[in-house]
Amino acid sequence: MSLVKQLVNLGLNEKEAKIYVALLELGEATAQQLSVKSELNRATTYVVLENLTKRGLIMSLFKKKKTHFAIENPESFLNFFEAEKQRLERKIDLAKGLMEELQNLGKLTTERTKVKFFEGKQGLALIHKDVLKSKAKNYDNIFNINLALELFPLKPDDHRQKIFNKKKVNCRSIVVYNPKEPMPRFPVLQGEERKYLPADKFPFYADMVFYKNKAAMISLKDNLMGVVIDNEVIVNGLKFLFELAWQGAEKYQSLKNCKK
Repeated sequence: MSLVKQLVNLGLNEKEAKIYVALLELGEATAQQLSVKSELNRATTYVVLENLTKRGLIMSLFKKKKTHFAIENPESFLNFFEAEKQRLERKIDLAKGLMEELQNLGKLTTERTKVKFFEGKQGLALIHKDVLKSKAKNYDNIFNINLALELFPLKPDDHRQKIFNKKKVNCRSIVVYNPKEPMPRFPVLQGEERKYLPADKFPFYADMVFYKNKAAMISLKDNLMGVVIDNEVIVNGLKFLFELAWQGAEKYQSLKNCKK
């Protein structure tokens, strides 16, 4: 391995390494001589020489009305890394002193509400994937069946059927439908209980599902977007509203005998 590459491995950049090696070979040289020797332009050479001087790796001296550069002792390179080591050790000590404060701040952060936003059809598919992976045993959801099936038509590997086919789960669904259109074909899944609400009285154009301590809300109209909230207090508050809707939907169940 060349000396230049070895110096680069030790922390110098390639231009600094070239100038340093050139200066070792010349013993003492002007910026012009180093520029030629290292095959770097003069402007770059001056910048590199200034950096190496500041780091104590080389020294400058004025001779015959010109500035010359030299390496007083190659051990200065070792001294440089010893100084870097000391600076790093001081930073480590400072970091250790901050650990308790950082950990306390981290605890506060994890206790805050976790909210994730999604956009577009692909983003909404990620929400469905999160619901599927949750392995929840109980689900509550309310959705506009016309818009939901228009956006995500039923298919053999439908995520909704996967949830119920792979494990025994319970689900309560409030299905908002358009009374002016035929009821879409959407089979009641095993373990699912449904109630229906007409969209002309309850214009709900979204899909909301509760699973574990999460609540996912998806807009099914206009700009497609969704949000997943992972906070027990907020989710329980939203579940309370769902419970009110579930109980209040009872008087609209004239469609309970319709074809599902």
